Amino acid sequence: MPIPTASFARSPESGRPEHCDLILHNARILTVDANDRVVAGGAIAVRNGRIAALDRQERILATYSSDELFDAKGGVVHPGFIDAHVHISQYTARSVLPLMEGTSITMGHWKGELTPEDEYASARLAALDYLKCGYTGFVDPGTIFAPDAVAPVADEAGIRIWLTDPYVADNAEALAENLPELTSQSFLARWPRSTHEALKRLGSQLFRNSNRDSLVKAFVGLYGEATDSPELYKAALDLASDHGVRLQEHLGYLPAFQLKREKALGRPVLKWFEECGLLAPHVTFIHMNLVREDEISLLARRGVRVVWCPWGQLQMLGQPGADARMVELQRSDVAVGIASDIPRVADFDALGTLAMSAAAASGRPASPSEILRMRTIGAAATIGAEEELGSLEPGKRADFVVRSPTASVNFGFDPGLETAVIGGRDTVDAVFVGGRQVVHAGEVVSLDADAVVAEAHRSAHALASRIALGG
Repeated sequence: MPIPTASFARSPESGRPEHCDLILHNARILTVDANDRVVAGGAIAVRNGRIAALDRQERILATYSSDELFDAKGGVVHPGFIDAHVHISQYTARSVLPLMEGTSITMGHWKGELTPEDEYASARLAALDYLKCGYTGFVDPGTIFAPDAVAPVADEAGIRIWLTDPYVADNAEALAENLPELTSQSFLARWPRSTHEALKRLGSQLFRNSNRDSLVKAFVGLYGEATDSPELYKAALDLASDHGVRLQEHLGYLPAFQLKREKALGRPVLKWFEECGLLAPHVTFIHMNLVREDEISLLARRGVRVVWCPWGQLQMLGQPGADARMVELQRSDVAVGIASDIPRVADFDALGTLAMSAAAASGRPASPSEILRMRTIGAAATIGAEEELGSLEPGKRADFVVRSPTASVNFGFDPGLETAVIGGRDTVDAVFVGGRQVVHAGEVVSLDADAVVAEAHRSAHALASRIALGG
């Protein structure tokens, strides 16, 4: 649709339309805000990296002018997806697990050998795939040994990254005892050896929040799953509160381990957290594959947020004690964000299908619109970014995805299903982060894809060789 430039209205103060940096028009906009609006024939005005206005295009074009116009050609526009939890330095290891079967080599050996160069290569490969799949950010939970090696990927690729201190824990033995397939001596040797060492790591990345416009942000993270003492947890909780960020940790990945822990505590883990004063509105738990019905109201009342890893949940559903209630949590006003964890069985763009499958397998099906919310505003909430990201509203960061109107799945009947569940990377036409276009015609404009892939392959094969892993 041609832009009717002659229809620009003049503001009474200046006699000129308001100037902005970008106008996206001719779009079907899914706001994913509190009203869940669908704005047909919509437009977005962007100024200084934020949404200045969003409305039907005739109103935007009558009020704003811009030298940069983007015609969505009738395609759907929605907030960028955020991966709420991913072990980014392990992305290049996504196909190595089968090679470890029947050997003494574990993922712990792989992680124990990671160099800053390996983590950089892995993060760049993930960023390339994320952007092509309609993601505008991802959260690593503290499993990057060299955050300074990964942080530059944000500006190079044009993607938001949330990170924290590496492997903050003071009881690594709990992980070795309950998940030996994830550990090795070389890996655990890189963990803190005491509460004192863990406390020294805590908060080392928070300096990144001093620049409000930076694509890299930090939070407070503990590894969790009983690898942290109450003293360390309380210190992390207080630090997060003092800095206005969230505290995240793994909890309830293995239902059997949670039941074992509860037997030792003599009460449910969440009840113990509450009694110890360790539940707070700025806490986010990851996994939660065992949630009892009466614990839903506790989590909602305390303002705790939850990260849902659908593949991890599917792995646990057949095990004793598993009780997945992510959809119930979402419907009870507990913010839930969907995450890949480690995308071993599906690409990032299949995460919506995995979530729908996991919800159905748990006996509590989700709707496509709920999946869309959990991949956008829900994911933003789990990292404390919902005031800035996750929905398309004036004042928020201009992070959005433009879908091709000619893609085979885009009938327009169910936008949530067509974008957040069955819409793959082939439907993504453009991606904007902070108003800057980082994907054009489905390709990432800021990265040399061939070079990124080649370097990731070199890194993975060299690392596999170092740990004597064939293949």
